Amino acid sequence: MGLIKSLYAGLAKRNYYMARSRWKHRQRKTMQAFKGPPVLNYQMGKVGSSTIQASLQALDLDQPIYHIHFLSPDRVREIEQQRRRFFRTDKQRLLYRPWLSQFLFEEVSKRDRRWKLITLVRDPVARNISTFFENLEVGELDGTNVFQVKSDYYGFDVEVGLDKVEPLIALFFERLVHERPLTWFDDEIKSVFGIDVFEGNFSREKGYKIIAGEHADLLLIRLNELNQCAAMAFNEFLDINEFALIQSNVASNKAYARLYKAFKKEICLPEEYLNRMYGSKFTRYFFSEEEVRRLRKAWS
Repeated sequence: MGLIKSLYAGLAKRNYYMARSRWKHRQRKTMQAFKGPPVLNYQMGKVGSSTIQASLQALDLDQPIYHIHFLSPDRVREIEQQRRRFFRTDKQRLLYRPWLSQFLFEEVSKRDRRWKLITLVRDPVARNISTFFENLEVGELDGTNVFQVKSDYYGFDVEVGLDKVEPLIALFFERLVHERPLTWFDDEIKSVFGIDVFEGNFSREKGYKIIAGEHADLLLIRLNELNQCAAMAFNEFLDINEFALIQSNVASNKAYARLYKAFKKEICLPEEYLNRMYGSKFTRYFFSEEEVRRLRKAWS
């Protein structure tokens, strides 16, 4: 019996690696069909990346456009391990994100082409709350203002009401990796491409910054100014004359919209948490002291 189970396990493992290899091969063929340099819409998540992706895809550019949140090998392995259980299930599409990151890291490591990177930044507290909700499955129980909230990612299943969101607030503090936006640029952009976004200054009035690295060019945009600076930034970065934003993946359109609103209204962030988020190198680089004061007041 043990031998049979071992044989089945070995077969399943081989099937997994074969499926992943075939998937990467198709990605490679697709990339080769384009003439222009690859564009990586590459950021920490919940900072406006879906809007950028929809806007670029609408232009039908002759260059591949990829939407990813991580490339660093350790992070890719972590996510693949978490999602491997979805192989050969109706959630297998969730595996395609780490597979895509693996494929792109392999391509980047060849150093045989120049890449175009686009990344955005946002208030880290607002980003953390938005990220937390993005990984939830929320359904209202028959118009009762009570919601069933599940998460494979965070590992919980609870019922919460619009007038009693405290259990969800507790899970937010307990399960989310809150430091990720503070370290993402060093963990990802710097480690993979050798670009230090914190070198030099960032013009908050202009709203964006273009950095030329050794193997990639980076367009860095602050979400606050995206509507005002997008056309100019993409014209300068990708030579696009008629860039227009197409809003996508907006929280107000989600099934959890009412719960999300109640959560933000009720949460009161401790001083220690605000100090950690707003005293960071990340926040001090992208936000002025006056902006930080306003943000602290809004969340405290």
